[in-house]
Amino acid sequence: MIEQKPKTALVIVDVQEGMFGLPGMGPVQRDELLNNIHTLIERARHSNCTIIYIQHQGTGDQPLAKTSPGYAIAHEIAPWSGDKIVSKTECGMFHKTKLDNVLSALDLRRLFICGMQTEFCVDTAVRTAVDHGYEVIVASGAHATFDTDELSAGTVAKHHETVWRQAFGQVLNVSDISFP
Repeated sequence: MIEQKPKTALVIVDVQEGMFGLPGMGPVQRDELLNNIHTLIERARHSNCTIIYIQHQGTGDQPLAKTSPGYAIAHEIAPWSGDKIVSKTECGMFHKTKLDNVLSALDLRRLFICGMQTEFCVDTAVRTAVDHGYEVIVASGAHATFDTDELSAGTVAKHHETVWRQAFGQVLNVSDISFP
């Protein structure tokens, strides 16, 4: 009997226009991040892999408010017809969203995760996906954050990748990722 791999989705967390111009936050390596995510999207499409965009919905005058231009998914990686979009209002992509229902309906059990911000919504996505029983693979080079007064964005990414590798799943370079 041939062992079948679980059905897979590429999950893109909060890669929205407003994430690239947050007040008081330094620049993110936009081109590198979006090129890497675009590469993953092309591979996923070629393999007929489900693509799910998680879109944070802020309120009022927040940069990701639904009524602001920042709410839009980054135009370089915009969804196609048939891609899934799940809106969220909190850090967690499962919290008060339809994501579990979408994944269950499609019998998806393995999630490749990428997006913004490493230490907030991406980390929460990784941890809660595992808590919900999903196999998780994080795309190194396809998640990003900002420098802080204490740590560089690169240090934050390396730290989180170490934690994810140790306790939550795999971390693979974009160049090593292929979709079943």
